[in-house]
Amino acid sequence: MRERPTPRFYPDIERLEAKQPLAVGAGTAPVAHLAAGPPAVTSPPAVPKAAGGTITAEAVKPNFGYLVYRITNPTPSTNSLTPPFGHVLVQDRQPVPGQVYNILQVAVKNATNQTFDSSSGFFVRFPGQHYFPILTGDETWKPGQDFIFYVLTKKYYPMPNVVTSGIQFLLAGAWSVAIPGPSGIFLRIKYDPATINKILDYAVTQGPGVPGGAAGIRLGLPVTSIYAFVSAKEHRNDFGGYF
Repeated sequence: MRERPTPRFYPDIERLEAKQPLAVGAGTAPVAHLAAGPPAVTSPPAVPKAAGGTITAEAVKPNFGYLVYRITNPTPSTNSLTPPFGHVLVQDRQPVPGQVYNILQVAVKNATNQTFDSSSGFFVRFPGQHYFPILTGDETWKPGQDFIFYVLTKKYYPMPNVVTSGIQFLLAGAWSVAIPGPSGIFLRIKYDPATINKILDYAVTQGPGVPGGAAGIRLGLPVTSIYAFVSAKEHRNDFGGYF
């Protein structure tokens, strides 16, 4: 039997591409929306672009102005909603009469013992849009009075982030945010400027987002869209955007 020839060719082993170790900074970079806190501002034109109506983990609570907080441990007094309410549309694009929209709203109570007016420097905005004055002309916000801040939208929930975004308040220079949550949603209303305030009053006090309707509010059932504001100097650990 003939002997098989011994191969004389030995191909070179292909060298693997050198691997670079992961950069140390890549594993520790902060999440973008947690890194930027609301800037110290005193008037709406100078409001920080980074704030954007988003809760931030590194925000430093101011010791001036007023801040909103959610009523998470309600009582029949703190959770009550009694007309007459103030009504503030918080969006750049104006709704069209006859069109069908969804409502997203928060109710905010003046929990101080002061009455505020158009000279108090109170502003509000939807994330990424312009600030609007809350009070104009001879309007006032009295102690214990609730204002309804709302958006009319074609979307079910128009916030850019369902967890951290909310309606942004600038009250005498202090920034805070109120997240509407599921209780703040009221679906499919035909917009009419003559009736919108009555619809809002019903949505806030007895709508399907309110556990138990009006009775639930009186009994102190938690509603995610009810807020209040007090002086930023008060010692609280639940101001919107500050923990």
